[in-house]
Amino acid sequence: MATIQSKSTAPQSVTASRLPPKKEEQELRRAYSEMASNMEKLVVASSSSSNPCPDDGADVSEVETVRCACCAVAEECTAAYVGGVRAAFCGDWLCGLCGEAVKERMVRDPSGGVEAALGSHEAECRDFNATRLNPTLSLAGSMRGIARKSFDRRKTTTSTSCQDRHLRTAASRAVALARSVSCDPRFLADVINGPSGEQSR
Repeated sequence: MATIQSKSTAPQSVTASRLPPKKEEQELRRAYSEMASNMEKLVVASSSSSNPCPDDGADVSEVETVRCACCAVAEECTAAYVGGVRAAFCGDWLCGLCGEAVKERMVRDPSGGVEAALGSHEAECRDFNATRLNPTLSLAGSMRGIARKSFDRRKTTTSTSCQDRHLRTAASRAVALARSVSCDPRFLADVINGPSGEQSR
């Protein structure tokens, strides 16, 4: 009897857990975002207080947290990598995504150079972040949308090629059937004369 009661209570607990309404979900995301930014500030503050005067000969493999000049995404990178990226982008550190976007802009408009491409991408990111409640989640959602569109495009290309393959197979079967008709005179006579053997005129 006890096992029956435990089985009957399990579905109730599953049905009792519901997703929060959209407004509560937005508030939860906002609180999480604020908490994450506060934690990051604490980590940066504690690391700077533990080493108030850094050595000039600091270890190259030491990891530091840097923030993208365009989208404000923070990443942990080595000092050598950060120096290389800053040298490539006029002293600003860019994440990989923004770096690729700036390079693409330079390819599209080579006359402007790095400064013009960087300035236009920074303005675009600033506009994007100004219209969003949580820019980091919006960026992740936008990237998910881009990936989904890319996947759908690949899927339609694959299905189109499958359809073409089926059409070619059907066409080759029709050609094979036409050849068998011309090679077998008895079958051809049945088609021309009709089923009763009389010629159709």
